[in-house]
Amino acid sequence: MTSFGYNVLGFGVGDGSRYTSQVFSYSAGGSPYTPSSGVKSALFMVFGAVGSQPSVGNDVPNSGGGGGYAEKYVSSLSSSYPVTITVGGTTSAGGATVISSGNYNTIPGYGSAGDFLATGGYGAGGNPYNVNARGGTAAGGSRCGTGGNGGPSGSTTPGTSGAIGNSGNEVAGVFDLSPYGITFAYTRTLNYGAGSGVPVFYSTGKPEEDTLSANCETAAVGGINTGVPGWTGGPGTAGSVLIIEFY
Repeated sequence: MTSFGYNVLGFGVGDGSRYTSQVFSYSAGGSPYTPSSGVKSALFMVFGAVGSQPSVGNDVPNSGGGGGYAEKYVSSLSSSYPVTITVGGTTSAGGATVISSGNYNTIPGYGSAGDFLATGGYGAGGNPYNVNARGGTAAGGSRCGTGGNGGPSGSTTPGTSGAIGNSGNEVAGVFDLSPYGITFAYTRTLNYGAGSGVPVFYSTGKPEEDTLSANCETAAVGGINTGVPGWTGGPGTAGSVLIIEFY
């Protein structure tokens, strides 16, 4: 399985913008990352896949672990880079790699290569006799660090969902985006996976900001890098790659 990239341009050197962005998410088709014209460096942000959940058996009520995160800043870009995105498998681009959370258990995914690495939260146990009492969903790893663990279920109620680490504040060790006017937030609606480590960006109407905002939503669609809920059988989910390019 491979990936598909999205890029919205129309601005660049000479118009006052200092960055643009591209996003890659799971698709039947695929393409490598090719730097935009005039771009000199890039930050590769990789959000990991989560493993599958069983549809039968003792592990059905348990939630899966959250996805991991890795980032890598590349100061001198090559002409192109492979992007690897698979369902329930490895996600990588530009020297940043994330290993999927485990299949059929609560173990989280983790960043395995890059300048900054984070682990997802652990999934939790659910009630095998009550489908409404699943293990709480684990949060994904992010620039805020380790994702929060899912809470165990009550006898008849679901466990609490894990939260983004560090109360939504970015931790030391991540690439400093402030010189470019980029400040991320980490609160998402349920539609985009509350507990997803994919950041939110609020645009003030500049073209590059609109693009980054839209790309963050694409990178998070389907709750990418949150743990799979208990009592939800399926093959797991794919990760995504967000690339910020600097002029």
